[in-house]
Amino acid sequence: MVDNQLVCHEGKVVGFGTTDGTVRVKILSRSACAQCHARGMCAALEMEEKIIDTVPVSQDPLQMGDTVVVTMEEKLGWKAVFYGFFLPFIVMAAVLFVSYALGSGEIQAALYGIGSLIPYYLLLYVFRKKIEKDFIFKAEKKNGNKKEVI
Repeated sequence: MVDNQLVCHEGKVVGFGTTDGTVRVKILSRSACAQCHARGMCAALEMEEKIIDTVPVSQDPLQMGDTVVVTMEEKLGWKAVFYGFFLPFIVMAAVLFVSYALGSGEIQAALYGIGSLIPYYLLLYVFRKKIEKDFIFKAEKKNGNKKEVI
């Protein structure tokens, strides 16, 4: 059996779902350079608070203000990168090369390629609820150093 790698973040419970049993957790999302020792001199530092819906997995009931560890399987992160960056790049490049091969000029082919991203991201938006079902975040009450937080 393959052990799935987990991406973990520490957060605080800020609310509860009304009917679906989810828990709303506020996490601090940081770019990789937020960990860098030179971050005080760099303008690229990105930290942002996000509120995400999670599924509680701990046996203890969660309450407002509890510190939790939010986990997601690493492979789901790669799936998000595939849908958000890799696949649209393939679509754009394919449209660019096909339109250029069919006789469009360079600028026109480039505009077609860039324009092909509009319907792609609209389709992604339309099917967001279906895609969202694959991305499950789990919240577990933090007890000591049970999980390594990234």
